[in-house]
Amino acid sequence: MTDQAVKAAAHEIGRSRLRKEDARLITGQTNWTDNIQVAGLLHLAVLRSPMAHARLTRVDVSPALERPGVVAAFTGADLAEGLGSLPCAWPVTEDIVLPDHPPIAVDEVRHAGDPVAV
Repeated sequence: MTDQAVKAAAHEIGRSRLRKEDARLITGQTNWTDNIQVAGLLHLAVLRSPMAHARLTRVDVSPALERPGVVAAFTGADLAEGLGSLPCAWPVTEDIVLPDHPPIAVDEVRHAGDPVAV
């Protein structure tokens, strides 16, 4: 770093930065995905496993269906046929063999936080 760059950085340390978007962010005058209203819009909640590794024998979504405003509830088994598998973002080799990784656990939970129902 040059001396000039060091001096410029030192000048900024501990100072507030003026940003043009702050007023609308602080006063709630901006759009977030949470406050956009579209006719027929539904929200999705994900039930995640507290277990790090487990076999799924049954996931009961009937209590969720009894809640006001809930229009549907699905388990991995309900959606298994159309789910497919999450792609590997970084295949190490061209011939890599990857196990299926459904976006919602069907038969087995592979890590704590693995989705089991929506």
